[in-house]
Amino acid sequence: MTLGGGDRDYPPADETGFVEFSRTLPTPLIYDAIKDAKALTPVCSYRGTENRLRHYDRLPRYPENLVIIGHAVCAFNPIYGQGMTVAALDAQMLDECLQKQHQRHPEGDLTGFARQFQQKLAKLHTIPWTFAISQDSRYRGSTGAQPNLGTRLIIEYMELVLKALVDDPKVCQAFLEVLHMIEPPAILFHPRIAVKAIGQLVNRRMLRVK
Repeated sequence: MTLGGGDRDYPPADETGFVEFSRTLPTPLIYDAIKDAKALTPVCSYRGTENRLRHYDRLPRYPENLVIIGHAVCAFNPIYGQGMTVAALDAQMLDECLQKQHQRHPEGDLTGFARQFQQKLAKLHTIPWTFAISQDSRYRGSTGAQPNLGTRLIIEYMELVLKALVDDPKVCQAFLEVLHMIEPPAILFHPRIAVKAIGQLVNRRMLRVK
């Protein structure tokens, strides 16, 4: 069982406080599921939630025969569960690039390989990085670069998707598949998802009218 919080509103590290924190969520489903459950382990708290991206691909001079992957390049807020997936994709890309390099230069020449690889890796990180910072920038206490208009629109749309997935298993499944990089983010804009998300906006306006 994992609970997350932001803007200094964090789940307590004691069992009673942890369960009570779940009562404050928008839906009672989580609280109802755990209020009478027996904990198998103590509550563990972790506050290292910053996102960090190092632009090795932009270095004017890059050393030969050195590649940097995983969290050394791109580290995420662990609440999204992306870090290990991205690190695995980094390793997979490195393997594929090395195989292609060997096909072109069977004698083992790696001149320029490291720089080209870092530039290609940066493109791989674009989608998960945008997803992570667009969500974290929703918190008032977040620091760092401010999202542009396009990112702000994505934030607003994702807010609607998050509301829709509470009551719709298909929306929830699509969101989790994108979150864990099984499917591309484009599926969240599929009409069957968009209708559910926009429906949340319509419901919100109707409530305001009432």
